[in-house]
Order: sequence, then C-alpha cells, then structure tokens
Amino acid sequence: MKERIREVFDLEKIKNFAEANIDKTEWIEEECGEKRKILEVVTLFHGANGAYIPSMVLELFGETEEDADVYDALMFLENEVNQCLNELLPSKGTYYIGYHEADGSYCLFYEEEEEQD
Repeated sequence: MKERIREVFDLEKIKNFAEANIDKTEWIEEECGEKRKILEVVTLFHGANGAYIPSMVLELFGETEEDADVYDALMFLENEVNQCLNELLPSKGTYYIGYHEADGSYCLFYEEEEEQD
C-alpha cells in the first residue's frame, strides 16, 4: 500500500503544504474541551460524485470491490491508507482521508491537536 500511496500522492509537496498552512486554520473546540485544527490538503473526489465516491476511492488505491458492502471495504481501506500516510509522513499532526463534512467531497486532511500543559 505504501508504494501505491507514493504513486497517488506527492508526499513531499503534501508535507510542505500542511506545515506551511496549518497555522492559517482556526482552532475548533470540541464539547469535551479539546481543540484541534483541520486542514484540507487536497480534494480527491468532488462531492457531486455522491454514491460513486466509495468505488472511485477503492479504484484509486488499486482495491477491488470483492466485499458485498462497498462501505465496509472503504472503511478498511481508509484505516490502511491513514496508517501508511502517517508512517510515510511523520509529523506533529495526523494525516487521514475521508469525507468533507461541508460538501461531501472526499479529501486528504491534516489535523493537529492543541498540546495540553
């Protein structure tokens, strides 16, 4: 999977973008009091693709839909990709792929949590 991620993403460009722009985002305070910043790094698929997005993401990463439930397959893929991204891009924060809450697009995100004293 790491090789496929290197084919899909320009890792150096992603890391440089995240580091240069995370401080331009606002802190989001959760109900539990924790604060975090989230940066959309790149949109992989526009939300207008709707129900086709899971299949498109699986195809992008070279996965097939052997499972009857494409959403289960997507969930397992996301976990694997997220783990690999964070191994390939060691950072203060966390990289992950997922849906954008605002418009349903499927994106690569970078998130940092506020350090607790």
